[in-house]
Amino acid sequence: MSSTRDRILDAARQLLEKQGNAVPTMSAIARAAGISRQALYLHFADHAELLRALVAHLDDREQLQVGIAAVQGAGDAAGQIRAWARMQTWHNPRIAAIARALDSARNTDPSAAAAWRNRTGNRLRGALSIVQRLREEGRLHPTWTTAEAAALLWELTSFHVWDDLVTDAQIPPGRYIEIITATALGALSAPLARPDQQPT
Repeated sequence: MSSTRDRILDAARQLLEKQGNAVPTMSAIARAAGISRQALYLHFADHAELLRALVAHLDDREQLQVGIAAVQGAGDAAGQIRAWARMQTWHNPRIAAIARALDSARNTDPSAAAAWRNRTGNRLRGALSIVQRLREEGRLHPTWTTAEAAALLWELTSFHVWDDLVTDAQIPPGRYIEIITATALGALSAPLARPDQQPT
């Protein structure tokens, strides 16, 4: 990666962290990086591409691949869920300002929405892989569909849930790991009633 591209992404990160919920414009990012707006477009075709690159840049800087390797290398699906929750406890604090800004802006800013969807899509694929392993190990109750189970695991390991439990509810990181692991395993091993069996 060129030093100019690094400078642009670092400037975008600093602006996002400073501005809170406001996603900076291309002009603001160019000014912060000390380059012209035209020069910025030589590196990024549009705002959405820049924000997607920023998310990847953050993951690289904050060593997300180390956490993903720990998840993939766990001995069983339960260990994978625990490793995923553990990864959230050290990775999320480092990206919290950017994640909150993108989340806040995604309903009104298509570029922020594209960056958010890219990240959440990657997480959903990770959840699907773990759920398939749970099924192979006989730990996923057959009343769950793979899609339902992956969606639940995806939500339990989301930034929102981590932020609510650890930041707002002040649950210690170690307890968060155990709560997420126990909740996921308990829920996914339990039977689901069919809609026609639901109490009225």
